[in-house]
Amino acid sequence: MNIPWARRPHPTPFAPGTLVLVEAGRSTTIAVQPGERLVVGRDEAANLVLSDPQVSPSHALIERSGPGWLVTSLDPANPVMLLDPTGRAQPVAAELGLRSGELLIGGCQVMLYPPAG
Repeated sequence: MNIPWARRPHPTPFAPGTLVLVEAGRSTTIAVQPGERLVVGRDEAANLVLSDPQVSPSHALIERSGPGWLVTSLDPANPVMLLDPTGRAQPVAAELGLRSGELLIGGCQVMLYPPAG
């Protein structure tokens, strides 16, 4: 019996992306799974706890979404900053989807990379 739909390849799930956090001259690299959500802040309950006093207790939410990232500023008075290609910092007013990018969260740098390949 010939079932045409049975031969179609199944869509491959998205692969993990890479997040690199630089704080006080130290870098940490994390593989972030599709759908994984990370709260970044000074609060001990955050997924990524930063010690920088410029960082809010719950400063940002970073999510691996589809082929890229979804970044949400959680403190309107202290937004996440996105570095544009010229190196200028632009505030993330609420929520931003991007394939890859470089963020400033307080005095810390966060680089978001798409899956390799």
